[in-house]
Amino acid sequence: MSKETEGQSDVTCESLDQSELVAMIELQLSEMDMLQSMFPDPRELEVDDPSVLCDLRDFAEGRTLLLPPRLDLVINLDVEKGRLSMSVNLPHHYPAVQPSVFVRSQTLNRDAQHRLNQELLGYLKTLQQGDLCVGPAVTWLQEKGETFFDDCPEEVSKSDDNLVEIKDTKFARLWIYSHHIYSKVKRKDILDLSKEFDLTGFCLPGKPGIICVEGLSRNTEDWWHKVRSWNWQKILCKKHEDMEITAEQDLSKLRRFSTFEELGSENNIRVKSSGFHVDMGDVFRYLENHESGYVFKEYFGINGRPT
Repeated sequence: MSKETEGQSDVTCESLDQSELVAMIELQLSEMDMLQSMFPDPRELEVDDPSVLCDLRDFAEGRTLLLPPRLDLVINLDVEKGRLSMSVNLPHHYPAVQPSVFVRSQTLNRDAQHRLNQELLGYLKTLQQGDLCVGPAVTWLQEKGETFFDDCPEEVSKSDDNLVEIKDTKFARLWIYSHHIYSKVKRKDILDLSKEFDLTGFCLPGKPGIICVEGLSRNTEDWWHKVRSWNWQKILCKKHEDMEITAEQDLSKLRRFSTFEELGSENNIRVKSSGFHVDMGDVFRYLENHESGYVFKEYFGINGRPT
């Protein structure tokens, strides 16, 4: 699959009959009840859209046949050496399949965070298929999480990062298209991951959703690997641009964006009353202002023009 067309769609629930799907939702709700009793403080357990829990309960109890949205949540854990935040995206057919789980911490260096997530994933794979696994993941983090915190001085970590940058000889820019980006959890995770991997660009939430990330090739690939593993109706890389660089080259000269930000009215992009549809003429103008107007046709199949 080429980088221009690679993507991931949500797995549909067509393979599950109604009774099986209801059973899956009931198990999710029972686990949520357990998590809410463990974490009564809303700062510890953050549900992206609390109304989804009501919708899931209505579906499980037969008050509606309309399949609710998927459940997204974040669990914040304080361990001895810092804080860990575990983002969880539950597909409708969880726990028949594993959820998407990713842990981050502002005080963990990149390598330690990578090891933590790899080991957590390895642990989850040892669980019996069909078992609830968010609770066990929390327990594992409470027991093992603090062992991943790096006691090395900050200067050492920065030196290690510089060594990685010298070895990376490519600068890359990815133009991502999503059917929609509504979830507050996903939007926060996109912002946090972009900062973590030293990427600049933007995220335009709504329908459709558009993302651009640029930076060292390895960092953009790691970012894309994580983001596309989440639950999406449709997400793909529309265009991949890269260029060779030297260790002495100033990356800021290659970047078209100075930071990574979520676009909205503060960028002079008018948002319609629904809150999720924007003026495409404003989007084209924003791209033009960042030497990227040509990408509009890649996204929408037509030439853009400012309004």
